[in-house]
Amino acid sequence: MKLQKRIEDPRFLRGEGLFIDDLAFPKMVHLVFVRSPYGHANIKSINSGESLRRAVAAIDGKTVATETKPLYTLIRDVPYYGIAVGKVRFFGEPVAMVAAETLGDALDAADEVSVDYEPLPPVVDPEEAVNSSNLVHENLGSNVALSRRFVFGEVEKVFAEADTVVKEKFYFDRYASAPIETCGVVAVPGKDGSLTVYDNQQTPQLFRKSIAQSLGIRPEKLRFIEHDIGGGFGVKIMLYPYVFLTCFAALKLRRPVKWVETRQEHLTAMAHNSNRVTVAEMALRKDGRVTGYRTSFIEDVGAYARLPDPGGTVRSLMTYLGCYDIQNVAIEFKVVLTNKCPTGPVRGYGCQQAYFVLERMMDIAARELGLTPVEIRLKNMVEKENQPYRTVFGSLYDGGDYKATLLKAWSLSQAEKYLVKDDVGVGVACVVEPAVTNLARNKLLFPELESSGSGEGAVVRLEESGMITLYAASIPQGQGHATVLTEIVSELLGVKPEQVRVVFGDTDFVYPSPYGGTWASRFSVMTVAAVKKSCETLKQRILEIAAEILETSTEDLEIRDGKISVKGSDVSISLEKLAAIAYRNSLTTNGRHTSLQAEYFYEFPTFNTGEPGKINMSATYGNSAHVAVVKVDRETGEVKILRYVAVHDCGKILNKKIVDGQIMGGVMQGIGATLYEKIVYDENGQLLTSHFSDYLLPTARETPEIIIDHLETPSMFSELGSKGMGEGPLIPVAAAIVNALEDAIKTRLTSSHLSPSQLWTAIHRKRL
Repeated sequence: MKLQKRIEDPRFLRGEGLFIDDLAFPKMVHLVFVRSPYGHANIKSINSGESLRRAVAAIDGKTVATETKPLYTLIRDVPYYGIAVGKVRFFGEPVAMVAAETLGDALDAADEVSVDYEPLPPVVDPEEAVNSSNLVHENLGSNVALSRRFVFGEVEKVFAEADTVVKEKFYFDRYASAPIETCGVVAVPGKDGSLTVYDNQQTPQLFRKSIAQSLGIRPEKLRFIEHDIGGGFGVKIMLYPYVFLTCFAALKLRRPVKWVETRQEHLTAMAHNSNRVTVAEMALRKDGRVTGYRTSFIEDVGAYARLPDPGGTVRSLMTYLGCYDIQNVAIEFKVVLTNKCPTGPVRGYGCQQAYFVLERMMDIAARELGLTPVEIRLKNMVEKENQPYRTVFGSLYDGGDYKATLLKAWSLSQAEKYLVKDDVGVGVACVVEPAVTNLARNKLLFPELESSGSGEGAVVRLEESGMITLYAASIPQGQGHATVLTEIVSELLGVKPEQVRVVFGDTDFVYPSPYGGTWASRFSVMTVAAVKKSCETLKQRILEIAAEILETSTEDLEIRDGKISVKGSDVSISLEKLAAIAYRNSLTTNGRHTSLQAEYFYEFPTFNTGEPGKINMSATYGNSAHVAVVKVDRETGEVKILRYVAVHDCGKILNKKIVDGQIMGGVMQGIGATLYEKIVYDENGQLLTSHFSDYLLPTARETPEIIIDHLETPSMFSELGSKGMGEGPLIPVAAAIVNALEDAIKTRLTSSHLSPSQLWTAIHRKRL
């Protein structure tokens, strides 16, 4: 039964949401972090004596390092505690934490902590970091934390024989997620050494074991409860170091501890997307067919490669060649450490960096060959008849008509009407979105890792009252998960939506799913599949009990409107009555199936396919084509988006209104990153954009006309034919807008973020 409206919204509109800062517990203290004013410095001493007049406790990094173990990271040679130990490596890094009875006292006490620093020259530029003798981590012996090279096909040969080779250097800039609610944690210790943690992270099960091991307790002693969350967009995956530190303080003080991040802290020290410098080359025949593609890039992950980084680097390889059939490929990269805030998942995680380069190169090549941006893309796209399609890395595309997606977007853009106008440009970008990360992907970088798949479980139960309770592993932050799952359960079990209760975010009740949560666009593929399978099992149990009670066969029964009926008759029994018999009068059913609860752990069927050394790194692969129409004021560099078209194919659409909302929001985040939002550091490693007065966000006033349309090619492999799509709407935006801007001003543009002053400078350079 399809719901006409999201069921989550009325409660929020009435002001009845329950967020982290609403929580309070007896004897709770407030935690405030003392943060470094330097980008790089040795800590000579920390004196917290004066602060203790107002505080319950002051804890420094050495104490944390002495009493805990480092948090798990993929770069094992860099111990990471979430707090500086002996040395600060980025502006805003915590050096101490102060707990007090009130937030005001904690803030005052933090101001009284005295830290003696020995400033060091910072490493800010990622290209300079590669060969710099100034090291972020001395024990590494280099600022290059990781380097790899992958070659497929006959790259040197096709470049030597190419009719045309185009080459360019690109810069992808840093930005932040900036959800409306900042991060926060409340850790409540139990008398048995356990901890109940209330926070707003997207993946509590993913990091539960790591946090517990660092604290020296069993994971079962660490219970996470997630209430309402005011947006995440990936960055709240990175909450875990602060969860760890807040938990440590709670265990040490044996009192509930609360920490809520300020907006300045969020922009300064939570997580940014990685900035990337890429040199790209493309070999082409004169007819526009791409015969080879090679890139070399430097990925700046900041001061620490916190888990899941450098996952963004490898995630960009999942669909590195996008919609295009290119067989000769060389990719070389270096992951470097700099004195900047560590990076982490930001919506699109790694993909926008790769697609910005690929889609810019397609436009540059088209101009070189005298083709239109649409023509060159059509010549190189994977044909729908060749689906499922295996990429050179091993990713298995699961259906889609990329040409039809592009042509529909181009038609809706009305580009021909705009191209005759002065200072107006049209830009195109096409994307294949990887959804649901196969954790085996990390073996591309670290072959010794013992992790793979991305399984998720669900538990569904028929209550004695006749209600259906579903325990789901996803963690919603506004996406409408409860609406979609209520629709699915209602349809599969034949009950009204109001008979369904969906429970999220309590690790003591949801099915153990270490890779569960909300990340990598997994909900519409993994969560719904686990729910579907568990509902099917429960339905069969209900029918078997009903068949025994009604003295018929299961094949003669149907469930509808909360009743199990014998087909073609008036004989029926309500779910409530059936549950009462099963739970309270089990002798009637010979004790069979009295536990009306079903569970299912779902793993995606194509993760184990492929040749040796190649990995299907995602479960599903939706596709999209975006077209931006822009007008540039040559006197000021101001940009106006006249029209923006987004056509998506995310397989079977589970709820169109929710999908359209995801697209609208993703496009606006991409517009923000391209035209408004940028994280800026100076040469001393000082962050210059730590407030909304400096870090600009687009508002409703800056929202252009956004035309949304869909193709619907069901996934060849997913349980409902749906594909993940939560991140895809953001990924093409920077490329589409910059392609349009270059078309408008006829000057080469190489940065993903373009302010009016940058555009004004570009306008007055030599034209293409």
